[in-house]
Amino acid sequence: MEDVPAARPVDAGRMTNTLIPAPSSADERRARFRPPLVLLAGFLVVSLAMEAVIIAQSALGASVDSAIWIRCSLVLVSSIVLLLLAMRAAGGSRSAWTRIRIVSVVVVVAIIVIVSIPGFLPDWIRVEQGVCGALVLPAAILLNLPRTRALFPKSGSASSDRATRG
Repeated sequence: MEDVPAARPVDAGRMTNTLIPAPSSADERRARFRPPLVLLAGFLVVSLAMEAVIIAQSALGASVDSAIWIRCSLVLVSSIVLLLLAMRAAGGSRSAWTRIRIVSVVVVVAIIVIVSIPGFLPDWIRVEQGVCGALVLPAAILLNLPRTRALFPKSGSASSDRATRG
């Protein structure tokens, strides 16, 4: 059974002492992580679609360069890792939040570098990579905001994070 947050009396105009449930920190954390989770799920969908496109091209006999296979596979793996980390962080894992803060920025920088190298990838792959970057960048910004940091206060020991993992 889920714990119900304690109710607190609130003056609601003429209705004094109306009880309104206080939002829990877990509820606030889940609400704050909703936009990054949606963005990162979109990143995963775009990555899966690109992988499906290059598989279909290969199956139809088109030549797909190994750089495209490697790049798209790495992007797909990074989209899965980011989404899993975001889900764990939304559940309260401080270590997952710390990791996703770093990894999301690294992914954005890697996308910018790869897309900016002239002639390295075909234009249609560069567009897909740009879309991926456009999905990860706002997620990285949201995950690094001070209000998100406030959801994960530093504790005196590392054992508190282990306790949240269950």
